[in-house]
Amino acid sequence: MNEMNIKLIRIDGGTQSRVSIDQSTVSEYADAIEAGSVFPPIRVYFDGVSYWLGDGFHRYFAHLKAGKEGIAADVVNGTQRDALLYSVSANALHGLRRTNADKRKAVTIMLEDFEWQEWSNSEIARQCHVSPPLVAQIRKELGAHGESDIKKYKTKDGGVAEKKAPKKKEPELKEPPKEEPKPDVHDEHQEMLDALITENEMLTDRLALKIMDGTPEEKELAKSTIEDLREDLRLARIEIVALKKSRDQYQNENAQLKKQVAMLTKKLKAHEQ
Repeated sequence: MNEMNIKLIRIDGGTQSRVSIDQSTVSEYADAIEAGSVFPPIRVYFDGVSYWLGDGFHRYFAHLKAGKEGIAADVVNGTQRDALLYSVSANALHGLRRTNADKRKAVTIMLEDFEWQEWSNSEIARQCHVSPPLVAQIRKELGAHGESDIKKYKTKDGGVAEKKAPKKKEPELKEPPKEEPKPDVHDEHQEMLDALITENEMLTDRLALKIMDGTPEEKELAKSTIEDLREDLRLARIEIVALKKSRDQYQNENAQLKKQVAMLTKKLKAHEQ
């Protein structure tokens, strides 16, 4: 355990698995800190560059509110993703009691992940400290992939193990000839424009936070929320671009199929004559 500079800790990586920060708890902790109380260390993951907070968000904000520059922390080697995985199990046995919404958010985080959704319901339940039926219910609501493809079987020693069922092979379909994509002369200009837009948004955000009327922790929360929203917007833009490209591809394939149908129809009529 070490005391580290609180300003070095990053909280903008989505590693907060609760639905929200309870400000009354933050104030209560801050008062206790100012009175001399010592809290358990927070847990931080260091990836060689950044320190990601995995557990102890209420203690983190309480120290800020109390005007502390340092905070006791257990620092372990790991990535932002390691911090996120740890966070879904944090506070199950200590700290502010989790709400049902907090538990659902922890499970949802794992079921929306491309890797963790492959885990069985019982394994996700163990990680999040919830019941397997709750995981099964949320998996069904989200339509998440994974558990339905896990098959249980008995081992030679009488135990039970899990195995992912092999995927059924889809019949191979011959694709029509594709038109070669034409080089887009605007790509370079578009990249420059996107970079300028991103820089402008960052400057706008900084200015808004600068003139914002609020406490340091409220500004920090606002900064984190803005960054999360910006990231969601960036991912949405990427998805829209991908969808547009898919649409254009399907339109080209449709045009090719129409040409083939017209040609075959013409040959068929000629043969009938």
